[in-house]
Amino acid sequence: MRRFIIATVVALAACGGGGSDTSHPTDAGSPDPVVAAATVHATPAIQFTPANVTLAVGGTVTFDFGDVAHNVFFDNAPAGAPANITAPSASTTVVRTFGTKGRYTYNCHLHPGMSGVVVVQ
Repeated sequence: MRRFIIATVVALAACGGGGSDTSHPTDAGSPDPVVAAATVHATPAIQFTPANVTLAVGGTVTFDFGDVAHNVFFDNAPAGAPANITAPSASTTVVRTFGTKGRYTYNCHLHPGMSGVVVVQ
């Protein structure tokens, strides 16, 4: 009986509070969850976080630009890619809608190597 109580307490503690963040996986080995909306942060560390997002068709990504200016270009994207965010942007957010299934790779032209992927299913 003592083992059962200890196991129950441990299991309940592992399920502790806090909100859930569906914009990226909780386990690096699991696929990204499909969500209707996600936020991607363009960070001062010169990276997009999360780097990969999986959306449902018609889903949106809010690009959250912090203190360092970034832009977003969907280079060589398939038909249906949203408009690029060409102006260097800082301290603002910009929303893009993804209405067509596909894989959309994007990058910041101000910071070579800074990239991310939106998969629309």
